[in-house]
Formats: sequence, C-alpha cells, structure tokens
Amino acid sequence: MQRKNSLFTIIFVGLSLILAWLPARAQDDTATPEPTADTPIPLVHTVQDGENLTIIATNYGVTVAELQALNGLTEESLLYVGQPLIIPGGTGDAIATVYTIQAGDTLAGIAALFNTTATAVAATNNLITTNPSLIIGDSIAVISRTGSALPQPITGTAHIVAQNEGLLAIAARYALSPAELASANGLRITDYVFPGQRLRIPSDQPYRVLPGEWVDVAIRPYPITQGSTVSIAVKNLNDGLPTGQLAGQQLRFFPHEDGYAALVGLDAFTEPGTYTLELAGSGSRPWTPFNQDLRIQSANYGEQYIVVGDELSYLLEPEIRASEDALLSTFYSQFSDTQLWDGLFQQPVTNTIVTATYGDARSYNGGPFEIFHTGVDFGGGIGTPILAPANGVIVFAEEMALHGNTMVVDHGLGVMSAYFHLDAFIAKVGDSVAAGQPIANGGGTGLSTGPHLHWELRVNNVAVNGLQWTQTPFP
Repeated sequence: MQRKNSLFTIIFVGLSLILAWLPARAQDDTATPEPTADTPIPLVHTVQDGENLTIIATNYGVTVAELQALNGLTEESLLYVGQPLIIPGGTGDAIATVYTIQAGDTLAGIAALFNTTATAVAATNNLITTNPSLIIGDSIAVISRTGSALPQPITGTAHIVAQNEGLLAIAARYALSPAELASANGLRITDYVFPGQRLRIPSDQPYRVLPGEWVDVAIRPYPITQGSTVSIAVKNLNDGLPTGQLAGQQLRFFPHEDGYAALVGLDAFTEPGTYTLELAGSGSRPWTPFNQDLRIQSANYGEQYIVVGDELSYLLEPEIRASEDALLSTFYSQFSDTQLWDGLFQQPVTNTIVTATYGDARSYNGGPFEIFHTGVDFGGGIGTPILAPANGVIVFAEEMALHGNTMVVDHGLGVMSAYFHLDAFIAKVGDSVAAGQPIANGGGTGLSTGPHLHWELRVNNVAVNGLQWTQTPFP
C-alpha cells in the first residue's frame, strides 16, 4: 500500500458529515464550535497491512461506495498502513489519550481536535479554568470522542473582518450561505462582527485556531531539550516579514514553502525551564503579536575530566581559547538566505565510534567546569577520510594552536559545521562540496590527547548536537 491521502483530508471529510448538525456556541474571535456531550462517537478502523476497501467493507458489512463517500475517497485513492477510516453506521468508544501542546493551542482548540469540550478537557486535567496558560511541549490528557486517539484536524481558512464588513457580505464573498458561515464560527445569523475579528471560512485546508492574522505557527521537534535545534515555521495573512525571539536569541526568518521559518540553536548550558516565544512582524501594517511559553527540558548531560600533559598544558590558557573562539565566531555568525543542504546530514566519518559525546561539562586537569564539549568526537587514526556531512562551501581552513588544523563549512541559513585536529586539508576555501565528499584527513593536531575528529555543528553561532541533524531533517 502507498501513502496517498493525508490524515488531514481523510478523517475530517467523514467526521464533518457526522458532526455537521452540531449546535454552535457563542465564541470569541478565535473559538470554534463545541460538540455536545451526547454527540455520537464514530467507529474508526485503522488500515492494516494487506487490507483494501473491499476487505474492510466486507468485514463491517458495508459497501465500498459507502466507505468512499464517508472518507472522501475515489476509485484512484490508495490506502496506507495506519490510515484511519470512518465506518458508516458504526459507533465507537471514548478513548483516553495524551496530546502534546503545540504553538497557539487553546483548551477550546484542543477540544475541537478530539470532538469534546473545553470543560471536559479541563475536568480531566483538574484545571479550574477553561482558558489556562498552556506551555508548548507539555502534555495534556484528553478523552477523545472521535473514535481515534489521534487529533482530527479542523479545516478552513482564516478571514479577518474588514471595516464595514458584515456576515452577509463575507458569506457572499466565499459563496457561502450566511447560516453556513455563522455555524462554522459559533455565531447566530443575527450577530454582528467587528473589524479585526477572525472568522473560519469552511474549506478543505487545515486550519489552526490562532490569534489575529496568524495562519500557522509550528515548532518542532518535541521534546525541546538542551543542545537541540528548534525549527519555527510561521504563516500570516498580512504581507511583510516576521520577527521574534526565543531564549534571548533574535530569530532570523527566511522564506520557507508558503511562509517563513527560523532555526534556533539551544546550547548545552541553556538552563532548563520555561521561556517565552515572542513573534511579531510588519509590512504594510504591524502583525498581531504572538506570545506563548515554551518548555526546554534537561538533556541530562554528564561531566568529562580531561588530563592534559605538561607539553600541551600551555594551550589551556584562557586567552588562547578566547582568541581562537573569537576568530571562528566571525565565520560561525555568517548568514546566507540559501539552504545548501538537502535532507538529513550524514556523519563525517564512515566509522561510527563516538569517543566523546556532545554536551558534557568539561574539566581540564582538575579545573572548574566552565565549558561544555561543543561537538562530537569520533575515533580514527591519522589520515582517516573526513567527509562533508551535507552540501556546502568551505569558508575557513587554517592551522590553529588549540583547535589544530581547522575547517569550517557553510551550509547556508546560518548553519555551519566545523572540523578540528585535522592532519591535512583536501578541499580549500571557496570550494563547493557535496555530501559524502572527502574534505580533509583526520589527525591529532592542536590540543588532542590522540588522533580523532572533533566535529561540531553551529546554528547562528550556537553549538548544538550535530547528531540530531543526522536523525531529524531541518527546517
């Protein structure tokens, strides 16, 4: 079987037919209609390996045509393993599940994803209000009434009411009846709308319940931990460019798909706790500010005790490290608007022996733990081929006292990889390199107790865990 129809389109088409008659409730400008407590729970089947529509229809005593109609499928639609299908005429059970809070989520919005009420979600979590401050990345318990433990997306497009606009004019603009528009927004047909109010226009597009003109704010991956890279993608109805900050860093947004994205690096010494994501923007007019708390978790890094012999102990002088770090920072801080890499990074050596992990606090010769290990060390003898982990351009290749022979590769969008203690350079400054291409030979130059490669990844000059990039595609 092949993945053809997304969860966004398949589930909601059928679910919306079941829930179309639900009564609406009064709301503010970002609320969505709530179901009643006695709303029927649909029966949902999860497609298994080897199943097709004929087999599923036969097992449930329904027709293929009924399955197709309720789930928005056609003769050409292909099923995939794990795909949920609503079964006509069936009744499912309430399912206890856990949901990870996303950027912009409200209790009412989460309730809508699970066909329940904000009051019910609040009661499940012993909350005293249906409008609590939700922290991005935290978990919340939900009793799902969709027939599935997975959230079922809302669909629609956002419309911001303009001056002198009313329900009748807006409904006509989108070829809707006033009753359809009012019902989709928990309004009565006689209700007034006001300039700046946000309305949900029924459509087949995924819809987020967000403030003002924000169409989407997406953060990944979860959980967010010390040493990780975080991708923040945004869309807004207004023209202009987004701005923002997180954990004391200004966000550098770049065009991404039909919106913008920014990459944030959180180093290993980032204090675990709650931080506020602040977003704004401006074009022909200012964007509505978006603020929400976000939780950064501990990565439980350890400690490393390094013993340096007398012949190299002079390299422990703070002035030497400060001088070399300042020089490298001029390259790490460069930013270009072009993404050069494609997909996952690969490890820079073919052997996978990691001799020292990223993030551990380091003590040299019994001194204080003032720095952390900013990269990953790979074992390997002198002459070990060092490979570019992704497409990029060589921007630095020089000998340094502390770091040894050092190379820096620019991958675009503020993402840099660095290679220390090299024996020899193969590529030179200005060369464009491809993923997997040999760029240097490993060695033991500089402050090194033996031949190895120190590889690190920088995001806007913040040292992050490069191995995350070998497992998670960015942005």
